[in-house]
Amino acid sequence: MILLPAERTIFAIILALVAVCLFLAWDKEITVALDSHSFSIGFAVVMVLLGQFYRQVRRAERIALTAHALALFILFSVVASLFNLLLLPRYSPPIDATLVAIDAWFGYSWPDACAWISQYPLLSDILRQVYALTLVQILFVFLFLGMAKDRRQLHAAMLATVFAALVTIFCWALLPSSGASAYWTLDPEIDRVVRPIVSSAYGAELNRMLVDGIKDISAIHVTGLIGFPSFHTVMALMSLMAIWPYFFGRLGLILVNVALLPAILIHGGHNLMDVFGGVVVTIGCWRLGMRAFEAQQRRSCSSGTLEAPAAQG
Repeated sequence: MILLPAERTIFAIILALVAVCLFLAWDKEITVALDSHSFSIGFAVVMVLLGQFYRQVRRAERIALTAHALALFILFSVVASLFNLLLLPRYSPPIDATLVAIDAWFGYSWPDACAWISQYPLLSDILRQVYALTLVQILFVFLFLGMAKDRRQLHAAMLATVFAALVTIFCWALLPSSGASAYWTLDPEIDRVVRPIVSSAYGAELNRMLVDGIKDISAIHVTGLIGFPSFHTVMALMSLMAIWPYFFGRLGLILVNVALLPAILIHGGHNLMDVFGGVVVTIGCWRLGMRAFEAQQRRSCSSGTLEAPAAQG
C-alpha cells in the first residue's frame, strides 16, 4: 500500500488509538459495538481501496488524494469518538461554572441567547441546519483540495485537524466540561420554540455520564461530550484556513461561518469561552500541522524518497 507521509502519520495515529480503545474497553469492561459506525467504516475501507487503485493503477493522484483524505478523516473521527467515550467517567469536577462566570464578564449567557432567538423561530431553524452541517463543511473542503491536487493545504489541514482533536480531548480529560446547556435549564417554552440540538436534557445526561461513566457504548447516543474547547469551532475555522488561498471558497466559508458562530453557541449549547478555546486550539494546531507537513516534505526530499504519485495528475 502506497501512502504519502501525512497519510502514514494519520494512519499510525488511528492504529494507536485503536490499540488504546481496545485496552480501555477491556480494562473497564465496557461493551463496544460498532453497528452504528458500520456504514462509515465500510465507506472508509472502500475509499482506501479506491485511492490505492487510482494511485497505483490509474495514476490519477487527484482522485487518490481525495479518496484517502475522506477515508482517513472518517476513520479517525470514529476511533476518536470511541476513545473520548471510553475515557468516561472523569473524576475532576466540571469547569462549566467557571466558564459561565467568565462569560458573564463579557455579558453573555446561554439562556439569554436562547430567549432572544426564541423570538425568531425561522432564524433558529436556519441556525440549527447550519450547525448540523459543520462536519459536511470540512469534508467538502477536503474534497475540494484533493480534486485541486493541493497537497500542501490538504495534508496540512488533515494533520492540523487530527492534532486539534487530540488536544481537545486532552483538555477535556484534564478539565471536563459539558457546555452551557449542562449548567443551565431553559424555560420549557423557550426550549420548545428553539429546540436546541444540545439541550438542557442532553446536558444533564452528559453530567451524569461524567460521574457514572458508561458500560455499553452501543446503548447510548451522543452528539459529542466536550464543552471546552468547542470542536465545532475547530472544524469551522480549520475549513476556512485550509481553503483560504481560494478566493471564492474563502468568501463562501466566511459567510457560512458568520452564521455558524451563533449556531455553535445556541444549538451547540456552548459557553462563549468554549468558542474562544476552539479558536486558540485551531490557530496553534494549524501552525503545528503546517510545520509537520513541511518537515515531512524536507525529510522526503533529503532522503530521495518523495513519492512519485505526488508529482502526477
